[in-house]
Amino acid sequence: MLEGEYLLLADQLKQKYDDITAKLDRIELLELDMKKDLITAYGVVRMLDHLISTSHIPYDNEVITIVEVLRGLMSDTMDRHIFNITEAN
Repeated sequence: MLEGEYLLLADQLKQKYDDITAKLDRIELLELDMKKDLITAYGVVRMLDHLISTSHIPYDNEVITIVEVLRGLMSDTMDRHIFNITEAN
């Protein structure tokens, strides 16, 4: 292999590495944004659940059930994706 070919291959490899690194950086930023959104949604659901449980105004049973189910789902999702807690732990 000639020196020019070697340099060309090394340059192509560096370009490929830079592309992959840039994609990984974008994915990590996207993951961070998604985690922030998930944490925010969980906080809103917890506040809504607290509001319903402490309110003197009666709510429909369907609304109460939906909020309770959503809070449970969000709690499980937070454990899995934010806190990395699995059922085996």
